[in-house]
Amino acid sequence: MSRVIIVGAGPSGIAAASRLIQNGFDVTIFEAENRIGGRICSFQMGEYTADLGAEWVHGEKDNVAFELAWPLGLLERAYENKEFNSSGIFVGSDGEIISEQVAAPLLKLLENISDTVGDVVGTLKTGSVGEYAEIKINEYFKSHPEISADKHKPLMESLNSAQMTMDGAKNWHEVSAKGFKDYADCEGDQLINWKHRTYSTILDILMKKYPNPKEELPIRSKTKLNSKISRIDYSKSPIKVTTINGENFFADHIIVTPSIAVLQKNHETLFTPALTGKKLNAIMNLALGRIAKILVYYENPWWIGEPFWFRHLYWTSEDKKEIENDPQRRWMLGLTSSMRIEHRPKMMVFWVTGCYVHEMESIDEKLFQEQVKQVINKFFGKTHKLSEPKIIKRSLWNTNENFLGTQSFRPVKADLVDAHIEDYAAPIEVNNKPTILFAGEATSLHYSTVHGAIESGWREADRLINYYK
Repeated sequence: MSRVIIVGAGPSGIAAASRLIQNGFDVTIFEAENRIGGRICSFQMGEYTADLGAEWVHGEKDNVAFELAWPLGLLERAYENKEFNSSGIFVGSDGEIISEQVAAPLLKLLENISDTVGDVVGTLKTGSVGEYAEIKINEYFKSHPEISADKHKPLMESLNSAQMTMDGAKNWHEVSAKGFKDYADCEGDQLINWKHRTYSTILDILMKKYPNPKEELPIRSKTKLNSKISRIDYSKSPIKVTTINGENFFADHIIVTPSIAVLQKNHETLFTPALTGKKLNAIMNLALGRIAKILVYYENPWWIGEPFWFRHLYWTSEDKKEIENDPQRRWMLGLTSSMRIEHRPKMMVFWVTGCYVHEMESIDEKLFQEQVKQVINKFFGKTHKLSEPKIIKRSLWNTNENFLGTQSFRPVKADLVDAHIEDYAAPIEVNNKPTILFAGEATSLHYSTVHGAIESGWREADRLINYYK
């Protein structure tokens, strides 16, 4: 029986383990955290469970997460939730509301830019999404004089931040237009929710705990939590894997699933022999984005009866100038939008993007709690009778050394050095045997998604199954 060690118990690791166990492999999973799930993480907030990481199923066609969960009646398309039927508004840091009549065409323009930027890659000097976006948005401003000139820069920055809630880069000038052209998008609704459940349900489906607990695979019992890997020595057979506590384990194959940022930081000490060539080039020049959530729970929500789902936030030039040099408050400039959460009427989520994410996560907890209340009052206090939040919780993916980010994207620099996902995903073979295999969302053409992570785990499991056939 072939021994396989899987590094990481996120959706890719669990997907690989599930398929391998069902095909007779001896599998052990090493997980650095004290839980399984990776960047899928749910927790209790008031009377709800909520997602601190992955939240929506993006698309339907060729989406393995959708294919697993939809037949079980677990999902709901965005348009089927009648409460959430408005595209949103812009709200300024001075409390001013820019109406849906102005906001909707701008947001539609941003969507169109995402859909068409791949068609104009050859005309762009920098090759970035940002170059194209700013050209098109400035053209729009010129043809719409009803949008006052003093709003142009704040709205441009807000649209930039809105795009970064999907890509996670510092700004859209860092994002490759070619990446948008090559991305394997899944057709269908991009904001499919889990109703009263959370994305962690997909883990139970993969482990066959749901819908029939009697069929659950022994993945949890084969997972070693709080077990961080410090070295993978594949210089001879069997492969030796060493934990940070100095324990050694041996296997015939290793599937490596940590985030690309973790490999960027640790590859020199993690792998023996060292990574080289196209593999190293891909790992070092693809990128992991940084996005954060702030979840706020109210016993008495102040937005009841309001029709808007999304509120896109923008900072006035005066307010931005006031706080951009204040290291304690500067993170607030990363606030890009707020929205209510489906089937959780007492909850709201704020998104933080760009270079401010790390600063937000680093603020002292007590101060952070007060700052969130202050910034909510700044944006909404003039137009609403605010109530006091009961619970405020933030994500910490970007300062957690086991993740160092949220989801991958293709940066402009990857184009310059000819770095490709296929090179990252390719196994390292020793004597024609796939020895070190790589999985995780960043190794999939559906990168940045849970379904990409799952299919990458299945891909590497199938590689080993086919090798032994």
